[in-house]
Amino acid sequence: MSKHVIVVGAGVVGIATALQLRLAGCRVTLLDRGEPAMETSYGNAGAFAVSDIIPLAEPGVLRKVPGWMFDPLGPLALRWRYLPSLTPWLLRFLAASRPSKVAELTTQLNALLSRVNADYAPLIERAGLEPMWRRHGNLTLYRSEAEFRAAEAAWHSKRAHGVAWRKLDRAQLAAAAPQIADEWQVAVEVPQWSHVDDPYTFSCGLFDAFIREGGSFIQDEVLATASEAGRIVGVDTEHSGRLAADCVVIACGVWSDRFSRQHRCRMPLESERGYHVTLPHAGVALHHFIQCASESFVILPMANGGLRLAGTVELAHRDAAPNWQRAHILVERARRIVGDFDTRDMTVWMGNRPSLPDTVPVIGPAPDTAGLYFATGHGHLGLTLAATTGALLTEQICALAPSMDTAAYRPNRF
Repeated sequence: MSKHVIVVGAGVVGIATALQLRLAGCRVTLLDRGEPAMETSYGNAGAFAVSDIIPLAEPGVLRKVPGWMFDPLGPLALRWRYLPSLTPWLLRFLAASRPSKVAELTTQLNALLSRVNADYAPLIERAGLEPMWRRHGNLTLYRSEAEFRAAEAAWHSKRAHGVAWRKLDRAQLAAAAPQIADEWQVAVEVPQWSHVDDPYTFSCGLFDAFIREGGSFIQDEVLATASEAGRIVGVDTEHSGRLAADCVVIACGVWSDRFSRQHRCRMPLESERGYHVTLPHAGVALHHFIQCASESFVILPMANGGLRLAGTVELAHRDAAPNWQRAHILVERARRIVGDFDTRDMTVWMGNRPSLPDTVPVIGPAPDTAGLYFATGHGHLGLTLAATTGALLTEQICALAPSMDTAAYRPNRF
């Protein structure tokens, strides 16, 4: 008899996991308090960021912390009023910045990111989403040779881990992306990087495939997991009562810690708040996904000449009021890269990316409750790692031959 699995959380990680479990023969129920893909998955930058193998807590991060506290519009900002509650997370973050630890975490992230395209390809084909998967690579921009040299060691570290890239001078950059302003003299191209036209539409496409394959969706609030004698037996919901299951996957993003605390599993999740601006009528026909290295934001080419400007990191409580200046400042920064564009019907958005201090996600079984699994802490790599997360959890739940060692991603590693 096939297992009945409940997946709690219908963001892209939960959707991709539910779809893969269903394709493996499980009976799968996807649960969310809201509509599918309407939380953080709605507004991400749409990238399969396969080269982002170096953790956020890179060496030298300690000297940057004071600047974060006093620059509310900087690439990585920290709301100082939340410092007392964020301090435990920040201490773990700083501990993860030791060079030896960064090397270990880079290896762990690379093991996941190196398989992203292979894990996504069959899901995208099954869902009929190939036309919106743009495998054009990306360009990371630098104003000068000196600015590139400051980042060169990180690029060589990526190459040592198998990430292919090539440096472009100004003439090569102009040939690859003629829209890029002359201010940007150097770029790095990563051919294996890809993006989707609209991450919400993409996530909904995966959800539709899940339903077509026989999966079910219930919109309800999950109040708690239910277990007996150390084994999961289902979940308790606000309106549907107890729903029985053989296994439960918690994929609720930054809200997953509610369930980890229920099972005494320490998981230091905080919100890595990200902002975006969507410009549906921008009128800029970009081919590549664009990253601005010095200002830590990206430009996503959307369908019909639209653009999404996204990025920056803000560390604050998940319920803190948005600082919309962090979104609007992206408009002027983007104009310095691609020139003027149409801002008609412009929208802004903020989302809570679930962040762990070592940047490495949690993917695996709870330590003391059989049948309970966690999939969270993906930070800015949620869309990127959704298919890989689903593939690994499917192996674990269905007792398939493991494709890699997943000990580094266990929920009780903290």
